[in-house]
Amino acid sequence: MSKQAFNKSQWKRIIEDNYGIGSIKEIKPILEGASSECFHIITEKGEYLFKDIEMIFMNHPDKEPLINSALSEKGIPVSKFCKTKAGEYLGQHMGHTFHLQSFIKGKVLELNKAPEWFMEDSAVMLGRIHKALEEIPLLSSGIGEDFFRFMTPENAKASYEKSLNMAMKCNEQQNIIDLEYRIKLLGKIKNIRLELDKFTYKNTHGDYFISQILCGDNSINAVIDFTSACVHPACWELIRSYSYADPKCASGNIDFENLAKYIYNYMKYSKLNNYDIKMMPYLYFYQLAVCDYFSQYYESSNSNKKVLCHYAHWSTMLCRWFEKNIDELASKLIKQFC
Repeated sequence: MSKQAFNKSQWKRIIEDNYGIGSIKEIKPILEGASSECFHIITEKGEYLFKDIEMIFMNHPDKEPLINSALSEKGIPVSKFCKTKAGEYLGQHMGHTFHLQSFIKGKVLELNKAPEWFMEDSAVMLGRIHKALEEIPLLSSGIGEDFFRFMTPENAKASYEKSLNMAMKCNEQQNIIDLEYRIKLLGKIKNIRLELDKFTYKNTHGDYFISQILCGDNSINAVIDFTSACVHPACWELIRSYSYADPKCASGNIDFENLAKYIYNYMKYSKLNNYDIKMMPYLYFYQLAVCDYFSQYYESSNSNKKVLCHYAHWSTMLCRWFEKNIDELASKLIKQFC
């Protein structure tokens, strides 16, 4: 069923009809994200976050309340989900799937502008999340055999060519440059050999990075948005979350010393094996190279879709750096940790 766009007054009626939270005083759009639409709901009974979920293959909102409950029991700051009047955690109306959760105050730091305290706390928090989620059943597979079966260089090329046509139609010169580079890069990543059974897999957030963390002045207030929680290689989410936070990565570079500190802090709570350490950059490079972030940008109808274009360009800069420096980085990681 196609989704009808709703205005604030329509959302107000839908929320009040589905949840016993009293009369809504105010609805404020939250624009940090670039996929699902989120709103800050203020009522006579309290404040809430309402999310109109984008139901794509990677999202599993039915699992999110279970995950948050398990994390909360381990002292990890997450939101609490509210049930509908029908006793369900998910609500549905005219093609929309949504949920309501407690509102946690805090600010989202800008990409690649994390202070030192955040770099330490973020790595520790990811380790704690991985450790806590060991106690629940395995979630759906994220970056695993199915991912590599579908996300091949051949399929990536077909997607990039479609995106390149869109970039040309829109006369977006930087996107054209990036996409032409990515198409050429695909021939080189075919040489990357990843033995999937050697990685350490963990139940995890699925999309853990700086934009999914609410902060106070000098501490993390909460980790948000476990909608895409799944099973990933732990090392992939580790290096990815590092790269989105460290100011030294703003131009697409990886700083070895800062990455090493991030890994050390993570491993205080959750362990990695030697293969994880050695192949971490190659796994991330391959994933970046075959994922068409430009397609997500061109297909999105979200009002904040420009964020996706930034991700696409920045990830291309990171691919350029990996292409030249990945072997040296891997050697340093092996020497430091193995």
